[in-house]
Amino acid sequence: MQLELLKKKIVIVGMSAIIGFSALGIAPAPFTSKVEAAITYETKVEIGVNLRSQPSTSGKVIRLISKGESINVISKVNSYWLKVSTKDNKTGYISANSKYTNYNGSSSSSGSSQTASSSKADRVISLAQSYKGRVSYDFGTRNPSRLIFDCSSFTEFIFAKVGVDLKWGTQAQKSQGSAVSKSNLRKGDLVFFDTIGSNNRVINHVGIYMGSGKFIHNTPSVDGIAINSLSSGWWSSHYVSARRVL
Repeated sequence: MQLELLKKKIVIVGMSAIIGFSALGIAPAPFTSKVEAAITYETKVEIGVNLRSQPSTSGKVIRLISKGESINVISKVNSYWLKVSTKDNKTGYISANSKYTNYNGSSSSSGSSQTASSSKADRVISLAQSYKGRVSYDFGTRNPSRLIFDCSSFTEFIFAKVGVDLKWGTQAQKSQGSAVSKSNLRKGDLVFFDTIGSNNRVINHVGIYMGSGKFIHNTPSVDGIAINSLSSGWWSSHYVSARRVL
């Protein structure tokens, strides 16, 4: 009888280990197929303004954006209209009149936008590095007070500090922001991996690209923060994709 019980325990432990590793870095939150972009809501609405379906007063009113709401300005269409997105995932157009928001830039200026993104990326990388030796890894955990995370709760934690809303779980993060090729990676991009067996492109791990062919991530292999090469070696051969969220 004791031998039989021991065999059952071994089978249960073995199955648990397989399930845990196959879901490496994926939070236990329900899977969502909805693509949700990581957005920084940098603009404040000063006076209630209509969000319209078209950049015209004849455009259908989607809803009223109330005073005090924060929105993301996607682009300045012209001197009269801004294309914006809201925190409840609505995208449309509002008046560019300065009385409605505190917006004072032009999202169509790619130079200034890229400079701002680069500055934010430097901050993301600096923050991630500052937690090296302080953070512990635990699958399925998001505990900022004790600095215990899995791979995706760590990226969520770091990006939140610069105002970027990431979801917990590689299944969500792999669809956030916009796709970017490996050859066009920039600092601050999320990089995704298949760490189970041979690389069949099933994402289960995430890190942050640092530039110069390196990335930083929270990994069980060192029980914390590590910096590895994306240009050669094991991680390079297990790379799957990348997303730009800055």
